[in-house]
Amino acid sequence: MNLKESQIIKVAIDVPVDDLFDYRCSEQVDVGQFVVVPFGSRKLIGIVVEVDVNTTLPLNKIKEVIRVDEESLFNTELFKLFRFVASYYQYPIGQTIHTAVPSRIKQGVTRGKKKNYIFNASNNLSYEVIHGFPKNQKNLIKIATQLLTQPMNEIELKTVSNWKKHIEYLINHDLVTQVEITPEAPQHSAPLILNSEQSEIVEQIKKTKGFEAFLIHGITGSGKTEVYMHLIDSLIKNEGQVLVMVPEINLTPQLEDRFQSRFHTKKIVSLHSHLSQPDRLENWRLAKSGEAQIVIGTRLSVFTPFKNLTAIMMDEEHDMSFKQQDNLRYHARDVGMMRAKLLNIPFIAGSATPSMEIWHRAVNEKKLKLLSLTKRANEDATLPRVDLIKTSQDLDEPLSTYLKDAIQHRLDQQQQVLIFINRRGFAPVLFCSSCGWQADCNRCSSKLVVHKNKQQLRCHHCDYQRTIDSSCQECGNVDLMTLGKGTQKIEEQLARLFPLARIKRVDRDTIKNKKDLDQLYADMHDQKLDILVGTQMLSKGHDFPHLTLVGILDADHALYSSDFRAGERLFSQLVQVAGRSGRASIKGEVVIETNFPEHPLYKKIQSQDFNGFAKEELQLRKELHFPPFVMQAMLKTESKNKKYLEAFVTQCFQFMSNLPSKVTCFPPVRPYLERLQGFERSHIYMQSNNRTELNHFLSELRSFISAMKISSRVKWVIDVDPVEF
Repeated sequence: MNLKESQIIKVAIDVPVDDLFDYRCSEQVDVGQFVVVPFGSRKLIGIVVEVDVNTTLPLNKIKEVIRVDEESLFNTELFKLFRFVASYYQYPIGQTIHTAVPSRIKQGVTRGKKKNYIFNASNNLSYEVIHGFPKNQKNLIKIATQLLTQPMNEIELKTVSNWKKHIEYLINHDLVTQVEITPEAPQHSAPLILNSEQSEIVEQIKKTKGFEAFLIHGITGSGKTEVYMHLIDSLIKNEGQVLVMVPEINLTPQLEDRFQSRFHTKKIVSLHSHLSQPDRLENWRLAKSGEAQIVIGTRLSVFTPFKNLTAIMMDEEHDMSFKQQDNLRYHARDVGMMRAKLLNIPFIAGSATPSMEIWHRAVNEKKLKLLSLTKRANEDATLPRVDLIKTSQDLDEPLSTYLKDAIQHRLDQQQQVLIFINRRGFAPVLFCSSCGWQADCNRCSSKLVVHKNKQQLRCHHCDYQRTIDSSCQECGNVDLMTLGKGTQKIEEQLARLFPLARIKRVDRDTIKNKKDLDQLYADMHDQKLDILVGTQMLSKGHDFPHLTLVGILDADHALYSSDFRAGERLFSQLVQVAGRSGRASIKGEVVIETNFPEHPLYKKIQSQDFNGFAKEELQLRKELHFPPFVMQAMLKTESKNKKYLEAFVTQCFQFMSNLPSKVTCFPPVRPYLERLQGFERSHIYMQSNNRTELNHFLSELRSFISAMKISSRVKWVIDVDPVEF
């Protein structure tokens, strides 16, 4: 095919440039196909975005596609979504699209995980047949003889050379059968009978025709998951598919098991970063083909291709982890809602403590239909009593007498206890009582945390670690103290106070994979544990029927943060933690230890009054001109050279200040962690009452920065709708 016969296609490449790239292609190609193209001296993977287009470039200057893959990765609907996301979040279109491509495909691997088989002798295989094999085929005879005795898997067969060739021969001659090894299916569970509130919500959503957004506000233990499952049951009929997004990887195994037991005849897969790359690609393909009817995934799953997606659900909508914090900084809630709108399907979000953004949209702007669950699904269960207790002032006794007595009472009743403290490690600070020296991280403007069990000081921001100092680095004093308390220290003190109790610490140091989580759930349900000591890993989604007491320690530090969302996060976190208590028939109790028991936020938690909290919080934000009443963006910058950083942000702020716009820009500020992982950091905040105006302003800013010579010496990113400061 000559130049005139070649069609021009536009290709998205994973490079930090806003444009698509023109290439000639002599083969038939469709939108969404995977191609290999020349790019300078390199060969890169690209995705076809447009075909048979006009070009302003001379044809002899346009390079030819090297290879076209048969598979189409994405359809037109997803490309519309990618364009929206790239524009809204101010991110290059090529890199936006490639964010959604599984790593294995980017590496040129198109197959998913290798299936595992067990091999059995068929009725046609006998010793007489084996005697007829050629005498020189010793390995073939060996395998066939062993299979007559018992089935074999691939690991056992690998001890024999050329086993694949011999097994293939036996299968092709109907002498051996192969059966795929699949995980054992969980025990089937029948649908629960819904209460009147749950039934009404299910019926309302089932009546939906086309796009509509719903917010299910249900107290902890109100049965939101059961509502989701009843809805899914109707949505997956006629080969429909449903995406269920969850915030944390550690929630997917428990939720997946629950869904598997309910929908035991349906294919259910999960998508999250802890899967192996082959497993993730396999599950991605099962969603794309339509074979997987229920997909449970974390935030990136919002970009997964589906054959027949009928609804998008988001559990624990309030959770910050739905917002990506590097590269493409999208929020899965807003992307999911836009995708549902493009597909004309319902979007359903649920939470006991919805974010102020979605609550405002539902209650004040009426952009979502608000549906409420006001009572616990188990008719015998009620919300736990919340007690506000003055924090112990004795540094050697971090638990109040009240909480210690409450723990002993629950242990005497053979019930379980959760002690929540959102700090890993033994203690936050290693301190010299003589000169005041504290152990600092060399790479971050933060303190090193004492991890006593490994005799380490560790930075929780960059993972720098070293052996605990035996003496002060400033004055040489050997009498060093640990200040504050972490999960390890609380675990140690609980073991001293309750020597017969079976105690388990639950944080990132002890729970590293699905196996650890599964064991924790099993031990709690089998009552092999008495006390859990945990961080926020335990604050959501878990249902432990024998857990009746929750003690919350050291929460006050969030009350006076410079982050305007700190109060919302504290309220949400403590309500979620409190909700782990008393989910069965035994009345639960929550004890919050605080220096400020009369604080209005704690009083709202005590009365479980989310509506009252949200009303006051939104009124305050309206008066102070904070989101959701204004739109925010942030230019985040970092450099190992402080002079380059300061010069860069100064030039950017001068440019922004001179732009004719209704966008308000604030002078550069250093964040709480001024230095992180060896990089000096600075932020510039922007806000506006007009989304379109802000988006145009950010586009102008990006163009200016791209033309700056100094920009190559500074890492920078525009964060739209930031949630971390």
